[in-house]
Parts: sequence; C-alpha cells; structure tokens
Amino acid sequence: MKLAIKWCSVLCGFASAVVMAQGFPNKPVRIIVPFSAGSGSDVFARTLGPKFTETWGQQVVVENREGAGGAIGAQLVAKAAPDGYTLLLGATSWAVAPSLYAKPPYDAFRDFVPVGRIGSVPSVLVVHPALPVNDVKALIKLAKAQPGKLDYSSSGKGAPSHLFVEYFKAMAKVDIVEVPYKITAQALTDVIGGQIVMNLPILAAGLPHVRAGRLKALAVTSAKRAGAAPEIPTLAESGGLPGYEAAQWQGFIAPAGTPADVVTKINAELNRALQLPDVKERIGNLGVDFAPTTPQQFAADIKTDVAKWDQLIKSLGIRLD
Repeated sequence: MKLAIKWCSVLCGFASAVVMAQGFPNKPVRIIVPFSAGSGSDVFARTLGPKFTETWGQQVVVENREGAGGAIGAQLVAKAAPDGYTLLLGATSWAVAPSLYAKPPYDAFRDFVPVGRIGSVPSVLVVHPALPVNDVKALIKLAKAQPGKLDYSSSGKGAPSHLFVEYFKAMAKVDIVEVPYKITAQALTDVIGGQIVMNLPILAAGLPHVRAGRLKALAVTSAKRAGAAPEIPTLAESGGLPGYEAAQWQGFIAPAGTPADVVTKINAELNRALQLPDVKERIGNLGVDFAPTTPQQFAADIKTDVAKWDQLIKSLGIRLD
C-alpha cells in the first residue's frame, strides 16, 4: 500500500511537470538584463524577446537591473519563483562574480540552472598605432624589455577586460600595469588618445576604431578567428601562446528548481530564434560567434569556465570587498 502511494506521488509529480511545460507560458515572461540599456546583453535580450513573443503568444518583457557588476540583477532572478517566467541574460561576469567576493552575493550552481547559450563574444587586443609592434610576440618582447613600463586600461577589477589581460600576462610572463576605469568607453578612448598603451574591448567596440586606423589590432582572444574579423589572428597564434582562450559567453539562466521540461522548452525556442536570418545579422554585427547548446552542455561549459577564472582570481588575490 505504501509503495503504491509512493509511486502515485511520483507519477502525479511527473504529470504535473508535463502539464506545466505544455501550458508554458500562459502569462508574460521577464528577461532580466543585469547591465544598462544599450549594452551587448541588452541588445541580445531585445532582439530575442520579440521572437519568443511571436512563438509563445505571450509578451516577453526586458528589464534592465544594472549595478554591482551584474550582481543586482542576478540576485533578483535567484530569488524569483522557479517557474520559467523570470530569466537572466547571463554572461561570463555572472559566473565569475562569486569568486571575486569573500561573501559571494549568490552561488552560480546552487541558485541557478543554465537554460541555453547564445554564443561567445571575443575581445580584441588593441594598441595605439604608434606602438612599434605588429603582433603579440613583439608586444611580449617589448614588455619583457621594459617591465612595468607598459600599461593597459580595464573596465575595473574583475571585469573581462581585466581578467583576460591578466590571463595573458600570466601565460606570457610579462609585467604590464593595469589602469582601471569606471567608464568602459573612456578606457578605450584613452588608448586612442595615446594616454594608455593597450586595451581589450569586445570585438564590436574595438573593430570600428581598428578599421578607421585609430587603433591597431594585434589579436582576438577566442580559440579561433572571429567570423566578423577573420583577418585578425588569435592571441594564441599571434603570441605563440597555445591554449590561450578567453571569450565572453552570453546565455539564458533560470532560478534553481525551474522544471526541466520548462527549461527544455525555453532552450528549444532560443535555439530556433538563433537560426533566424535577422537575428543572426543583428547579433552577428556585435561579433558574436553563435554556439547554441543543450542546457546540459551549457552547464558543463559554465562549470569549466568558472573553474578556470576562479583559479586565476585566487592566484592573483583579486577581491572586490
């Protein structure tokens, strides 16, 4: 009798999950973007949201909840009901944030469940045109000849523009000084103006200046050359640093406990939308290399990424509190 009751509970729970997935969504869905309007994450959300609306017949609303390096928006989603109606447009910084605090604002694995990846956004290593180097090998040689004399601008401690350069420095064994900025655009502008030697913006931000001759591109940070700029070698190629790879991924994250069938349904719609020509064009213009995944693949990739940056952060003793 007890066994029958137990199996009845299991079957009822399974049936409830199936019904929930079949009925999802039956009300508006929120996408929380933890960065400001106009950011890359914001463009992704506002490009994909209307496509979800067309399929689901329910309004998909994008809300910007920026602050604390994305932690404010992430915490909001972590505390939301685990029903698929509140999603986070997550990025590398979301996964890295817990490693930067003695008391993390959230746990990337305990508090969330990955839904699906949009793709990865490579950064581009740029220098002022007057710097007498044309590839990363030459930059390394110059940095070793002048330890502590070259500098780079970052968007602040723990930002990809900081961690990606520190990763390069550790592999190349060079001493290049960080100059942190509060405003990302200014960090790039001062390289154009010659006040700073180098910067590592996302490809979409740096490429227009490179093509206008205001900056010199030495390499992209991804494992392979970017589709938006195949003429620029990877940092591994240009610097003779095999294994160097650092790109910012973007994807959808849900609160922990969100039913697996609902996660699967959102993942399927995301992957469908990413194949649409207008979506590919708009997001592709930001230098994105599309890389749709299953939720399971995305979770495994995030775990690998977190371990990689956590090791670097600990070795450098970086803390934001």
